[in-house]
Amino acid sequence: MKKILSLILATCFLLLSLIPVLADDKCELTDGESLALYFINEFYPSDKGDGEEYLVTFDAENKHFIINAHFPLLESLIIDNPEEYQRMVDHIEALFASVDGLMRTSVEDSDAYHMTLTFCLSRHSLDYPLCEYLCISSKGGTVHRVNAELVSTSEIKFYVANENAADAATIQAAIDFFTAKGATVHGVVCYATQNPNNNGFSLSISGEYCNKFAEGYKGKDAQWVSVPDRYVIDCRKVANDYGLDDIGLLFRNEQGDTFGLFSFQHSSWYGYYYAIDD
Repeated sequence: MKKILSLILATCFLLLSLIPVLADDKCELTDGESLALYFINEFYPSDKGDGEEYLVTFDAENKHFIINAHFPLLESLIIDNPEEYQRMVDHIEALFASVDGLMRTSVEDSDAYHMTLTFCLSRHSLDYPLCEYLCISSKGGTVHRVNAELVSTSEIKFYVANENAADAATIQAAIDFFTAKGATVHGVVCYATQNPNNNGFSLSISGEYCNKFAEGYKGKDAQWVSVPDRYVIDCRKVANDYGLDDIGLLFRNEQGDTFGLFSFQHSSWYGYYYAIDD
């Protein structure tokens, strides 16, 4: 087995000069890192067809191989066929563990490296993934699913999968809080995707709870947004109760269009209206 693996590794070193790898142009990769990226790109190509696609990058500072993914079929199974979803995830995790093993065979000081594979909703860019519903990581040396806890409302069911995000129980509590206030929650966006140090998130909502914010719209040329107290009070309570850096609300109308935004950050807040009268 060791001889076979040695032959594979030697062959791959020869191929490295012929096959480009995706990495930060500013970092100089070691031979082992280049080999690891070769393996990862082989198993997670940019386009596998039927909307399944992967973007592989490498964070040299943190020795982190990052794989962002779209997989529409897997995404559709969360609600339509949860048992099949779990079976597919088991296979995805097994493949990830194998690729992680190849990565660790390739690099020196393998304990310093790790991989993550993150699936996000297909309507969002792989460059800036949002609404992550599955993340598999080898951080700490053990392959595991990140925050593999179901978050649900009457309309949506998905998994909150971000290593730096608030845990699923906190997000579920926020959903329940705003639902009790008369909001219908349509989705959750974790801010940790853009800023790993921010454990906050925003909720996309509609319903009676949004009415006060809608009534405050003064036209696209208005210079100031006066945010009703109820949103400040409610978001402050959620942020304080659960230790969140940031909590946001995206307001949607009956047609499903987003018409406003409210963000509460520590002790400051702001509101914004999209130009809904264009």
